[in-house]
This record gives sequence, structure tokens and C-alpha cells, in this order.
Amino acid sequence: MMTVLKTSLLLLLLCCAVQLTSAGPLADDVAKSICCFNVNNLRIPKKQLDSYFWTSSSCPLRHIVFVTVRKRRFCMNPENIWAKLNLNHIGKKMASNSPK
Repeated sequence: MMTVLKTSLLLLLLCCAVQLTSAGPLADDVAKSICCFNVNNLRIPKKQLDSYFWTSSSCPLRHIVFVTVRKRRFCMNPENIWAKLNLNHIGKKMASNSPK
């Protein structure tokens, strides 16, 4: 009985893996996406912020993910005043660091 159960589970996992690899770019986007379900209202010091990115379009809520210099990630509501101010700050910082 256990052998049948293990074999069925293995077959199911194999089918899922094949489905993910054959679904194309959308599957890659979903597999690599980060969705935010808990939003932080922390005010991280500007000198600690390294970068940011938006959550995937496949997520139920569209949020900003701030990344610190220590590579910690914090989800923020894009309507948050602090988040808006720091989007501008990081945008300027990234623009000044880009090659010309």
C-alpha cells in the first residue's frame, strides 16, 4: 500500500514539474514572483536602502518591495507617504550610479 502511495506522489510531482517547465514565460513570472501579504509601516533610514522593485502583476495586491543594503526585503503600500518619498530618493541614487 505504501509503495502505491509513494509512486502516486512521485508521479504527481513529476507532472507538476513538467507543467511548470512547459508553460513558458508566464510560469517563470509566477514561479519567481514575490507577493506581499503583510505590509510593513517601518521607516527604514535612507542610508540603509539599496533598491526597490514592484511585486509581480500576478499578485493580488501591487506593492513596493524595498531592499536594504543587508538584502532584507520590506513590503510597503505604494500609497504610504514614506514609500513615495523613498522611491524618489532611491530613483535618484540609482540614476547617479548608472554608467553614462
